[in-house]
Amino acid sequence: LASTVAVTGGASALADRNGPIIERGNFEDYYFDDYIFDLCGIETMTTTTVRYSVKTFADGSEQVHVVRTFVSDDPRLPIEKGAGTTFIASDGTRTVIGKPIQLFDPDGGVRVLDAGWVELGPEPVIRGPHPFFEADDVAAYYCPAED
Repeated sequence: LASTVAVTGGASALADRNGPIIERGNFEDYYFDDYIFDLCGIETMTTTTVRYSVKTFADGSEQVHVVRTFVSDDPRLPIEKGAGTTFIASDGTRTVIGKPIQLFDPDGGVRVLDAGWVELGPEPVIRGPHPFFEADDVAAYYCPAED
């Protein structure tokens, strides 16, 4: 039986006469990890922690910054972190910069560092190392080696 606990941080909107409207918040969730179960066949609970801020400008454009961490109760599994900033232009074009996926070995070593710049317009442009998105099978990154 899976249970979920969510703690919502106090999101706040701060407005300045000449600046953007800023909203900040955070939350934590504890759940049965279907992704790890489907990928590795391991039954585990995972804690996800997220902090975010959203700046909305007068022209309708936005800047969204998110930092997230996934920690499994199973010590064999990697810790996943990600941090990135998305710039959404008033025409809807999105540019994302940062490190969307970082996987750390349980002993602290880096398993995957996916970082760079992506523009999600009519013709996407991708720059930077993105080994995670180029992998044929991400199970090798997440699942413990069988003995």
